[in-house]
Amino acid sequence: MSDSNPSPASVLSRRLVVAGATGLAAAGVLGMWGDVGRAAAATTDVPEATLTDLAPASRALTFGNGVRIGDEIWFVTRQILPTKVAAYDLTQGRITKTAVIPDVPGLWGADVVGTDLYVSSYSPGRLFRIDTVTLEVERLVDLAQEVGWTVKASPDGRVFVGTYPGAQLWEYDPATAQATNHGRMDDDDQYVRDLVASQTTVYCGIGSRAGLVAFDRASGDRTSILPAELASRTFGAICHLAGDTLVVGISPTAEVLVMDTRDPSSYQILQTPNDSFLVGLTSEGDQVWYATRPSGSLYRFTVGDTEPTLVGIPVAEASNLRLGLLPDGRLWSVTSAGGIFYDPATSTTEAMDMTTPDLEPMPERPMSLLYAGDRIVVGGSLGVQVTSTHNPPAFASHRVPFGGEAKDMDTRDGTVYLGVYTLARLLRMPTDGRQATEVARVAEEYEQTRPTALVVDRRRNLVLMSTEPDYGRWEGALNIYDGRRFRSYRGVLPDQTVQSVWPETRGVYLGGSINNGFGTTPTTTGAKLGYFDHTTRTMSWIIEPTAGTVIQDLKMVGRVLVGSTVEGELFALDATTRAVLWQVDTGVAGGKLAVIGDRVFGTDRSRLWSVTVGHTRPALDVLASGLNQSWFGAPEVVTDGTSTLFTTRGLNLVRVDLS
Repeated sequence: MSDSNPSPASVLSRRLVVAGATGLAAAGVLGMWGDVGRAAAATTDVPEATLTDLAPASRALTFGNGVRIGDEIWFVTRQILPTKVAAYDLTQGRITKTAVIPDVPGLWGADVVGTDLYVSSYSPGRLFRIDTVTLEVERLVDLAQEVGWTVKASPDGRVFVGTYPGAQLWEYDPATAQATNHGRMDDDDQYVRDLVASQTTVYCGIGSRAGLVAFDRASGDRTSILPAELASRTFGAICHLAGDTLVVGISPTAEVLVMDTRDPSSYQILQTPNDSFLVGLTSEGDQVWYATRPSGSLYRFTVGDTEPTLVGIPVAEASNLRLGLLPDGRLWSVTSAGGIFYDPATSTTEAMDMTTPDLEPMPERPMSLLYAGDRIVVGGSLGVQVTSTHNPPAFASHRVPFGGEAKDMDTRDGTVYLGVYTLARLLRMPTDGRQATEVARVAEEYEQTRPTALVVDRRRNLVLMSTEPDYGRWEGALNIYDGRRFRSYRGVLPDQTVQSVWPETRGVYLGGSINNGFGTTPTTTGAKLGYFDHTTRTMSWIIEPTAGTVIQDLKMVGRVLVGSTVEGELFALDATTRAVLWQVDTGVAGGKLAVIGDRVFGTDRSRLWSVTVGHTRPALDVLASGLNQSWFGAPEVVTDGTSTLFTTRGLNLVRVDLS
C-alpha cells in the first residue's frame, strides 16, 4: 500500500488552544506550567542568511496506476511535478504520447471508456478525462475529498470513483456529464480503497477496518458481504470480477477472497504465505493472476482451486499497480517504478523502455533530509537522492533506489540508517554507497507500518526508530536495534503514536502524536512526552507539556529539552525538573529541528527561523522568508553542526550559510 497520503499530522491534527487555569488544569499540567503560557515570540530584526540553490532536492519517476487501451498502456504519475499521463505503444516499444494533468500532485485511479482515459487525483480529489486520441484534458468533478483512490468503469460505460476520507462512491455518466455522489459506503470507515462494477452492482473494498460492500445500482441499497472471519483485517484492498466471481485482495495478510456474486455465502479464502498485500489482479476466463508485496511474487489459480500456484518473482519488492494479459500470453504490469512484461512460459522479465524527453525523472516533494559529511541525502519515493553539499558540486547528484519511502534517517561511522515505509523496515547503506540493504523490520505481531523518526544513540551505539501503527490499528512503538537484536515496545505512549525520539544517558525521550493508524479517531487530546528507561525497559514518566497534538521533533540543548509541535509551537522543558520553561509560536506549521551550539533552527514551510535556547523565553530570529516549501510530511532543517544549514526552497535543496 503506497504512501500517497499526506502525513498523519497534516490529515488528522487539530489546533487546541488552552486558555487560563481551567484549560491548564484540564490538560493535567497546571502544577508543572505554573504561570507559563503560550506566547508569540518577539521577532528580532536580523540580516537574512545567504541561500544557495544546490539542485532539486529529489528527482524521481513514479507511477500510481495504469491501464491498457488497445495497443497502448497508459501510465499515470504520482508524487512528481508536473503530474502526467503517458502512453507506451506496444507496437513501437516506446512512449509515444504524454499529457499534463494540472493543479494536482499525483494520480491514483485509472480506467477507460472507449478511447477516453479517466483518472482520479489526490490533494485535492478530482476526476479528469483524457481523450487519448487528441490528448485533450478535461477536469470533470471536484470530489470534495482529499483522495480519489480508485476509478473503475462499468460494462455500460459509467465511471465510478471511491474516495478518502469520506468512504464515498461517486458515479459519472459520460453520456450526460452528470456526476452523482452516492454517499458513504461505510458509516464508520474512511476508505473506498478499490471497487469493481458490474451491470447491476458496485463492489467496494473498505478500510481501514476491512469491509466489502455491495452497492445496488438500481435501488441504492448497501449490503455488507465481507465474511466474518476477515473482519479483523485492515482493507478490502483490491477488487476484480472474473465473470460472476468476485476476487478481493485482503490486507495486511495477502489473503484472497473468492466469492460467487450470485450467492455471497459461497466463498473461499486462499492463503498467500509470507506476504502482506495483493497489488495487481487480472483474469482470463476462470483463471486468475495476482501479484503481491513485499516479495514481488506472481500467483495463478483457477476459480475453484483451494490454493494458488506460485508462478515466479518477476521483480522483487515490486509494487505492481495494475496487471493485464496480452494476446501472446505475456502479462504486462504497471509498477511504481515503470512497466514490465513477464512471460510465464519462459519465466523471463522485460522492462518497458520509458525513456523520453517528456517523461524524465522530475522534482518530487521530499520526505526526509540528512546531512552526511560532504553530501545531503533526501528521502523520496522508491529511494533516496544524494547531492553534494558544495556549489559547484563535488559529484553528480544520483539516486539510490529501493522499495519504499525513507521517512527519517541518521548516520554514524560511514553508514546511513533509514526508516522505511511500508512494513516499518530498517535499512542501511554506506554513506558513499549506491545500494541500501534491509537490516530488520518490525515483527508483524506489533502491527507497525510507518517510521516516524530515526536517531542513532551515539553513547550506546543504538539505532532508535519510532513507528506508527498500521491502518486502523492503535498505538505506535519504540524500536531499538543494537547491531544484533531488534526489539519493539508497542504502546509505550498509551493510545498514541511515538512520533519523535531523542537519546539520553540512561534512556530515550519520546514525543507522541494523538493520531494512531490512518482511519482511526484519536482518543486523547494532547501529545504526550515520556521517558523510556533502558534498564527497566519501561516508561519512567509521561506528561503533557503542550496543548499541541503532535510533537514533531525533540532536541536536547544543554539541559533543556526542546520540542516542536505540528501546530507551530516550540516548547522547552527543564530536563532535571520536567518543568515547562517557555512556549513560543514559530509559524503556521512545526517541523524537525536542527541545533548549532545553543541555537535551534526550524522552518514553517515559509520562513527559516532560529531561537537561542535558555531558561527564559527567546526571541525569534527570521533568517529567510518566502521559501514556499513543498514537503511530503513535516518541513525539516539539517546542519553541519557549525555554520551551515540545509533545507528546501520550493522543491530545491538550498544551502544556508550563517557566517
